[in-house]
Amino acid sequence: MGITVFKDSADSTRTYLRITRAINGKEQQRYVRVEGNTKAAMQKAMKKAREIDQRLAQWQAAVRHLMTLRGERLIHEDGSIVGLQLQVRDREARGPSIEFKIRVKLPDKPAIFKSVSINRYGFDTAFDMALQRICELRDIPEDADAYAKMKACKDWYKERYDAIPNKPTPRFAPPKKAAPPGSRKKRSDAKAATAKEDKLLGQFTDWLKEEVGRFATAKPKK
Repeated sequence: MGITVFKDSADSTRTYLRITRAINGKEQQRYVRVEGNTKAAMQKAMKKAREIDQRLAQWQAAVRHLMTLRGERLIHEDGSIVGLQLQVRDREARGPSIEFKIRVKLPDKPAIFKSVSINRYGFDTAFDMALQRICELRDIPEDADAYAKMKACKDWYKERYDAIPNKPTPRFAPPKKAAPPGSRKKRSDAKAATAKEDKLLGQFTDWLKEEVGRFATAKPKK
């Protein structure tokens, strides 16, 4: 992958720049001829080669993202998720420390590491949180095939988690989701409206009691 200088085997006076990138398992090659033996000619050819390489890189990135959305290359042959490990560390007198370790390596970027504690949240919640973080890092929506395929790998991790002896009880309840903007105001308005309705209902009830009382005590007309 990259730009290299290439000499024509049939004519050594001809020089080319070869642009190479692997896209979906197939090597794509493009050529730009260097028109002349001067530095300016090489710079001109290199500028054009870089433009072609940029277009190939965009194509490559689009194909990779499409494959990611389909769930391709995200599941190992053994049924585990690429970049998600169940890690156990033994601790004396406190029981094992169990967590999901996340490693996401995107093209042309350094690897990103995250972790989610099973001791803290419990297996089910921790797995969902780990999956959510992987999807956020890989830009995978929850309605994509990739999400469903990774979700189906849960049993692979659960089987190994159940085999761990002396598992501690999760310390905390699942994290609460933050309230959406404006929801507190809506709840406050709803409470105020309820209080107003209760007040009106109380007034109507008192009035009704008075009317019933008057009717009950009223003397019949002769």
